[in-house]
Amino acid sequence: MDYAVSAGLRSDNPVVVAKRVKLKTKGHRTWTEEDITKFRKQHKVGTPLRLAFEVLLHTGLRRSDAVRLGWQHFTKDGFAISTKKSQGHVELCIPVHADLARYIADCPKDGPAFIATMYGRARSEKAFSSWISEAAGDAGLPEGSSPHGVRKAACRRLAEAGCSALEIMSITGHTDIREIERYCREAAKKKLAVAAMAKLQNGFDKKLPNPSDKLGKSADKSLKSLSGKAVWRSRQDSNLQPAE
Repeated sequence: MDYAVSAGLRSDNPVVVAKRVKLKTKGHRTWTEEDITKFRKQHKVGTPLRLAFEVLLHTGLRRSDAVRLGWQHFTKDGFAISTKKSQGHVELCIPVHADLARYIADCPKDGPAFIATMYGRARSEKAFSSWISEAAGDAGLPEGSSPHGVRKAACRRLAEAGCSALEIMSITGHTDIREIERYCREAAKKKLAVAAMAKLQNGFDKKLPNPSDKLGKSADKSLKSLSGKAVWRSRQDSNLQPAE
């Protein structure tokens, strides 16, 4: 519309006074444990795709940082890497998970990054996203399974492991605690639900003792009467006297 005004097609721009439409979206879908299992089954250990996936999952880095991560970031305390945020740069120190250590052990020490092309060059951010998304589709994952969804899965896993919001932020580099608190609340709900159901079962659902093996069998003897056959007496006779 600004162009239309500059070209003399309109005298004003009506969009200027229009209110912005607010769209509520859930964002990138978080990978589930089933998704992770399917991806690992499709892309075996030793393949570049499996290495890239494990780097994403065990660091929680964004794609732009994951494609840069290499031996140059390795320290005695973990991976020390600076990630760029809208508010500036955030310095991260991510301890190396034991599983990830095994995956990167054979990576060239002089390589530009752990996630590299077949020619030994670092992958671009956009190409990396397409690469992972296509691999997810090959593994049978739902549409929209992106690298960012793996980052969200890393947050979910940390929350379900009992990490606090601040602990998770120290690894992922998030600056808005509200996003991480959502994962913590969902993880807490699951644990509380399990605890609540256990209390209900222990409080009300009592198990009956196992019945005797002989109870209810047809071969059991019939119970004998505790009294003799009743004898009728007239009203004048005393019912307290024994019968003749």
